[in-house]
Amino acid sequence: MEEKKQLFEQLKSIKDYWVKTSLESLDENADLIWSDYEEEYQKLQHLLKNDEEKEAYEKILNELIKGAIHSILVMVDGGDDLADKYTVDLVVEKNNKSLKTSGALHEEFYDYLLDVED
Repeated sequence: MEEKKQLFEQLKSIKDYWVKTSLESLDENADLIWSDYEEEYQKLQHLLKNDEEKEAYEKILNELIKGAIHSILVMVDGGDDLADKYTVDLVVEKNNKSLKTSGALHEEFYDYLLDVED
């Protein structure tokens, strides 16, 4: 389903954007106006100096954001406690089709990432 692929591409793009933005904020000359945690970024700028340390930080951010997206998709799939109260869905507006019709979104998203990331 093309819409599902577009969803996964957009979710990956969002993940990549925020990882990159956070990583770039480790530069001492970074404009941190976007962040509510300028002071914390300034502390990290002093702690994470070399490429190896910044790469470790990047990997952790990537993992955390992937995990958050995965958890949101588990919720949409009906696999968490919210499903006891109600379910949510992602529906393509133009044809009113659910994106949940074939397979679990959270699993398919991870499969998508395995295919497109190194």
